[in-house]
Amino acid sequence: MKNIIGLLIISFFISFHVHAQSDDSNQQTPELAKSDVNFKETIYNFKTVEFNSDVSHSFIFTNVSHAPISINRVTPSCGCTTTDYTKGPIMPGKTGFVSIKYDSTRPGYFSKSVTVVIGEESHTLIFLGTVQPNPNEKTSAPQNSSHY
Repeated sequence: MKNIIGLLIISFFISFHVHAQSDDSNQQTPELAKSDVNFKETIYNFKTVEFNSDVSHSFIFTNVSHAPISINRVTPSCGCTTTDYTKGPIMPGKTGFVSIKYDSTRPGYFSKSVTVVIGEESHTLIFLGTVQPNPNEKTSAPQNSSHY
């Protein structure tokens, strides 16, 4: 009798375990959300640029979805950057752009960003570099402190 009860208990646990595994295998693993756009690059380094020169770049992207998309909003991180971008729908497989222009009348290192909202997705584009000093600005030479 003990053997029969033991076998029933073992059978119960085995069938419960198999049933639990079966339920888990029927559940679908959620897919990671895929972006509707593919930017060629999201970071651009101007390296060293001349004072008051044209510091502009276009970030190119492709619509990899199966439906037209549009840029909802482009927001630069500061007032030193102006933007332009593709207006209207971008069809599947076609490209669009976000252009930036940085005010290079501020010498020194810069690292700025632009936030681009396409549909419900937000993308951050980064650009950086160093503006050389103004060549027309006079720098004072160090005073000679030698004594006679």
